[in-house]
Amino acid sequence: MSTLIKAPLARVLIVYGLGVAAAMCVSEAVTELGKIAAEFHPPSRAVVGLIMSMPAMIVALGALLAGYFVDRVGDRRILFLGVVVMILGDLCVIVAPSLHLLLAARALTGVGYVLTAVAAVTALIRLTSGGQRTMALALWSTFVPMSFLVPFVSAGIAGAIGTWRAAFGFHIAFMTGLLILAALAIPRPEVKGRPDHSRGVGRVLRAPMVYLLGISFAGDAFLQTGVLATLGHYLSAKYHVEEVAVEHWNAVSMIVNAAACLGVGVMLRRGVSSTAITTLGLIVTAVPGIVLYSSHIGFMPSIIAVWVLMFGSGLLVGMWALVPGVAPSPESTGATSGLVTQLTLFGVLLGPPLFFAAQAALGPGPILTVFLMSIAVCALRYPVCRLADRSPRLAHGAQAEVPVA
Repeated sequence: MSTLIKAPLARVLIVYGLGVAAAMCVSEAVTELGKIAAEFHPPSRAVVGLIMSMPAMIVALGALLAGYFVDRVGDRRILFLGVVVMILGDLCVIVAPSLHLLLAARALTGVGYVLTAVAAVTALIRLTSGGQRTMALALWSTFVPMSFLVPFVSAGIAGAIGTWRAAFGFHIAFMTGLLILAALAIPRPEVKGRPDHSRGVGRVLRAPMVYLLGISFAGDAFLQTGVLATLGHYLSAKYHVEEVAVEHWNAVSMIVNAAACLGVGVMLRRGVSSTAITTLGLIVTAVPGIVLYSSHIGFMPSIIAVWVLMFGSGLLVGMWALVPGVAPSPESTGATSGLVTQLTLFGVLLGPPLFFAAQAALGPGPILTVFLMSIAVCALRYPVCRLADRSPRLAHGAQAEVPVA
């Protein structure tokens, strides 16, 4: 058992599972928002949305700082600390007697989320190399869509028990099990000197390729969350169907998106250039999106168009293998991952409100403009792709055999 759990694949899956558990800090609340609102009576729908998005806001504000601590303290320690903080946050949510304390507990959970997410991807980079790293980072890029599938299990448990708090209890049990496995499986980083970590953060902040890649990921996150968050309202108004009928198909969109992310890893390992993958992703995302928002094609054809769009979006977000290659130095991999994560989360936060605002305008012009602008932002990664294609090792995430002190 000890040998099995320390196998490279087992380590990757455990770290990936912790990433999924971290992202569930947001998605675990989605299925329970109605019950939470019924108990705490928030003054507006904006506050209801804040209950869900508070952890993501913490990530958007603090991922770079989390990356600094990962580089300084070590990915393993920060990973474990982040999981413990998430567990404490969920416990506080369960016992929260008021709305204000509930929001404070969600913020605490967000601190755990940001520490875990940044440390987890840094640990994946440290524990893998070559083609294995490519596939590991392609798998990592699916952790957000996967985090929206798992809560369907916790929602069923909460429904059976009769309280929304059971969903957070499931999350605690899930994280506790993974934490035990991680303690057994993940080795300590090698200590190779004491590099100047603050200088490493400074180099990351001055590295244009990190910004280009992070902003391009933000464009894709903006597109994904904007399309999916507003799809029910959009198709309901356009084709006079129930919003719940639309939401039932969103799980398929997530699965298709995750499959495309994994496909990126396979293509990179087989020598397909990152430029070609990006171009394919942009086309496969843009064409069905234009059809969806500019034409009256019917309900099910629109759902299929969204599936194709989400597949193309997965080809774009699956390029996490490029992240180690834009790190200025091995010692700044945590800060690089943190900055890319931070920029990506800004896209997550901005997508739904701007898509809703565009839909509120008359005619298809505004929503189509917002969609195409997000496609253009995704294209900002081309300089990074050209750099990676000129150096095949970078396309496989070969910046460093990362020594995290």
